[in-house]
Amino acid sequence: MIDVRNVGKAFGNLTVLRDVSLEVRAGEVVVIIGPSGSGKTTLLRCLNYLEEYDSGEVWFDGQLVGYRDLNGRRVPDTEANIAAVRAQMGMVFQHFHLWPHKTVLENVIEGPRIVRRIPAGTAAESGRALLDKVGLLDKADVYPSKISGGQMQRAAIARALAMEPKALLFDEPTSALDPELVGEVLEVMKRLALEGTTMVVVSHEIGFAREVADRIVMMDEGRIVEVGAPEQILENPAHARTQSFLSKVLH
Repeated sequence: MIDVRNVGKAFGNLTVLRDVSLEVRAGEVVVIIGPSGSGKTTLLRCLNYLEEYDSGEVWFDGQLVGYRDLNGRRVPDTEANIAAVRAQMGMVFQHFHLWPHKTVLENVIEGPRIVRRIPAGTAAESGRALLDKVGLLDKADVYPSKISGGQMQRAAIARALAMEPKALLFDEPTSALDPELVGEVLEVMKRLALEGTTMVVVSHEIGFAREVADRIVMMDEGRIVEVGAPEQILENPAHARTQSFLSKVLH
């Protein structure tokens, strides 16, 4: 579903991704861990071209992301093509990014109505079903300022699902939440994983990674240093950097 090939990215003199390669199969849950500044979020944002990558290639469902071939040269793709790819990759952000002037339901159905041109009534019906799925149907007509951070993040997940994406990207979805609200968001994510949703999750929630991930990716200083099944990475990491990182976050 997602194929990252030798991707590099720099911001000025700061190189944040160094020759990163990663494959994510359909239906797989991949959790990316690592210290702050290791390039996790930048890699995630390169997957749907919210961040332009400087070298290498990102392929999504057989399509090159962000660029196209023109007479043997790679040139930036059109905004329309990039938007079409993004519409198939739902993104859940750390700070929710809900529209404050729209109700929870209006936030969820905006994408289907505007991008997919689904009639308002049909979109609202689907939107209510998604809010029910994430346990928020009773908040459909409430504005974001009137609900908790955990509820806002669940609304953001419903909004991402409303576009019927082929994959979901999560950028530290629980790190802005009070500790007691983390569980309700992780429960929704666990249910999505059990349903076979393709997910790439940047997270510090090691317990979630242990329980839900098919594979864990450890990043450090812009590189992937180790990839493996949760039991291998968490119980018997091979790389010294993984061992050092986990010794700090597991105790």
